[in-house]
Amino acid sequence: MDKLRALQYLVKVADTLSFSRAARAFGVPASSISRRISDLEAELGVALLHRTTRTVRLTELGALYLEQVRAGIARLTDADELVGQRSSTPSGPLRISAMPSYGQLLLMPALQDFADRYPEIVLDVHLSDALVDLGRDQIDIAIRGGRQPQDRIVARKLDPNRFMLAASPRYLAEHGTPQTLDDLQHHRALMYRGPNAVIKWQGLDEDGWREVPVTPAFISNDGAALLAMARQHRGLVLLSEWGLRTALHSGELVPVPLAQPLSVNRGGEAGIYLLYLQTRYQIPKVRVAVEFLLNRLGPGAGEDPPG
Repeated sequence: MDKLRALQYLVKVADTLSFSRAARAFGVPASSISRRISDLEAELGVALLHRTTRTVRLTELGALYLEQVRAGIARLTDADELVGQRSSTPSGPLRISAMPSYGQLLLMPALQDFADRYPEIVLDVHLSDALVDLGRDQIDIAIRGGRQPQDRIVARKLDPNRFMLAASPRYLAEHGTPQTLDDLQHHRALMYRGPNAVIKWQGLDEDGWREVPVTPAFISNDGAALLAMARQHRGLVLLSEWGLRTALHSGELVPVPLAQPLSVNRGGEAGIYLLYLQTRYQIPKVRVAVEFLLNRLGPGAGEDPPG
């Protein structure tokens, strides 16, 4: 029995919860997937999967077993890829996951230049706010906002991700400019929908952080759509400074400073992070992408050099 192949099949079945999807990933019949895993179960003397005519899932022992072998399989795959690319031009598929707004506004323009520089790297870009597991989801690089990620992942900070309240000059002329958190309840709010819920606005006053009651006029999980509505004088928008930069520079939107801090989280260190596994950084395609994106999007990127 080819035990390594059986383990690779087991990992894919566990991740997809489907023999047929695993079979398509490897380009083999589903019966081959099932037979190899059955041989592995026979060798171990335990059932790794619960099978029914409609579903497949790991047994309790199967989950424990997979947890132990997954990291080893990932390291072996990385080692094979590293040796294969050691003496060659960076090439092959590169999977990148990024938040939709950041991806559209900043990442995609940078990747157009990256593709020109490294034409043999095939970019596979997924825009989503959902959390990712770099190893399990086979993502080479992720860009996410929030707190400092877990220790096993290398996290390089791209931006402090400060939030700013903004509106069009016409909207403020027609509806007035809010001065305090309490003033916001009389205004129309353009609000962002996260993976699980609408992101509430949080304000800091003398009693601490609290949710600020506002009246939603438009809700979307697309930052570009929120910007477009703000440009059309439809309400106040609370977005990251990097997302507002172009509209502020053109004068289509202006900052709306308040007497108290306003954000989408209750303080603490936050940021936009470029995430990758240290073991994969040694692979040329991953290394050149990390360094390129840090130079293009990281702190100080785009600033004029001192004269």
